Amino acid sequence: MKTQNDNVILRSVLTGIGIAVLYLLIGTVLDYIVTQVLSQFFIAKCSEDCYFQYFNAIFILVALLSIAGGIRGGFHTYKRLSE
Repeated sequence: MKTQNDNVILRSVLTGIGIAVLYLLIGTVLDYIVTQVLSQFFIAKCSEDCYFQYFNAIFILVALLSIAGGIRGGFHTYKRLSE
């Protein structure tokens, strides 16, 4: 019984990490696209430092949302597997 519970916990943690990494990869690509669109069409006179400030701000938001998505996915997997 203990081994089965350990397997459920391990699978939940690995699923959460996988989801967080996937969200982070997708978010980074979208971050780059959004920053490019902002710098080309909406903020025309933005220097390179200004560009990276926008990129970094959006990336921090993406990272936090990725962590939250990974935790949520891990808990969802744990509930599903432990039933």
